[in-house]
Amino acid sequence: MTTNSEIISLKIVICILAACLCVGCSALFAPQQLSENYALARGVECNAPEAVDGNLDTISNNTRIVVSLPEAKSIRKIVIHSPNISNFIIYESIGQEGEWRPIKSVKGNKLTKIVINTQVMTDKIRMFITDTRGIRFAEPGTVRGADGRETNEFSRQVDARPMIQEIELYGLVDTIKPNAPLF
Repeated sequence: MTTNSEIISLKIVICILAACLCVGCSALFAPQQLSENYALARGVECNAPEAVDGNLDTISNNTRIVVSLPEAKSIRKIVIHSPNISNFIIYESIGQEGEWRPIKSVKGNKLTKIVINTQVMTDKIRMFITDTRGIRFAEPGTVRGADGRETNEFSRQVDARPMIQEIELYGLVDTIKPNAPLF
């Protein structure tokens, strides 16, 4: 049979263990804050510099954009500003030059600010745009008639060029300060 002092001792031990567990898990429940935009960091390279200049008034018409960071980063959020892209794929570099893994494939997008939540560790992100929405235009061509004369005709319809205003890359910042009291 257990005595009152043993029951009280057991309750104290349980309370101490519960408190330790809560203190240890507090980091899991800490509020998360986004980092600065990695795409604006010093040393970033991009084949479409206007897509990572921090200015929504500049536009890239590239269908393939690669953003290279100076070092691998944990990327948790990708934000793309574009008034007309509808179908595209975002890839992460997987270490070997030229090897890519899809992060997200988007079809039928109608948003102008596209937010992709992810969790990747990489130093390069690639965007491949496969379709745009909005105005289409006809591509002129030259046709030679039976009489040998050339005439200009519209040979086919071509998609509107993509308009990428900005690509932003974010990670998470630790909100718990080291050596700070938890209580």
